[in-house]
Amino acid sequence: MPSEALWSAVGAWYRSHGRDLPWRRTDDPYRIAVSEFMLQQTQVDRVVPLYLAFLKRFPSWKALAVAPQSEVVRAWKGLGYNMRALRLKKLAEGVMRDFGGQLPSDEASLLGLHGIGPYTARALRVFAFRQEALAPDTNLRRVLTRVFKGAKADPKAFDERAWSRWEATLPEKLSYDVNQGLMDLGATVCKAGRPRCEACPLRRLCASYPKILTMKTLPKQKAARKERTDALGIPNRIYRGRVIEALRKGPATDKALSGFAHVLSGLEKDGLIRKARGRWVLA
Repeated sequence: MPSEALWSAVGAWYRSHGRDLPWRRTDDPYRIAVSEFMLQQTQVDRVVPLYLAFLKRFPSWKALAVAPQSEVVRAWKGLGYNMRALRLKKLAEGVMRDFGGQLPSDEASLLGLHGIGPYTARALRVFAFRQEALAPDTNLRRVLTRVFKGAKADPKAFDERAWSRWEATLPEKLSYDVNQGLMDLGATVCKAGRPRCEACPLRRLCASYPKILTMKTLPKQKAARKERTDALGIPNRIYRGRVIEALRKGPATDKALSGFAHVLSGLEKDGLIRKARGRWVLA
């Protein structure tokens, strides 16, 4: 079982070695929520400049809620997975409609909002409201699995009982620093392929150390769901992204998008595009 000494070691490491990221310089729940949506499937280095530009265009829940959806999708350029932009906008609309522009802090209310699942609810409780919780992102789960279950443990498995026990030992005063620290350890030290155990503050407390250094293969992280691809093996999301990118520049006819006919109906169904006067436009 984890001890306060272990959590304290993670927190101290984070305060000395944690990455300086813009969403860590604010306690505004809106700005933190935006970062969580952007980081779901996009690398940190790509997110930073786009995050700042997005906040300049949409600085508050209200600004995002009242903005035309097409503008929000245009502002999402460079982040990919454009459905996240729609979910974030619908979240803003819900926060304005149901909570007067204030993101709720309790888990039940957060889970009732559009686009927020168990991980995001936990992350918002920790990062926006400094509550006692562990947010099980990929990096954090890998670190804790190796520390407590050993080098051969499956990092994609999620044991709710074990997680609840670990969470119960986490002092609320350390929750924010521990979560940020574990995420940074996973991203920079306790990597999936080649862990840098010599730089890890937890190596003496870790069930995987030192055996993990001599293992030829390590358990892999959970693979993404199998994507729909064409005959050449190109994922459907690539074609969807190209259509959205084309429509960011302006309306297009069926003829102009003839090479993407197989994804138009899906994009329309998802609410990302629509037909207007015989041309496709961002919805």
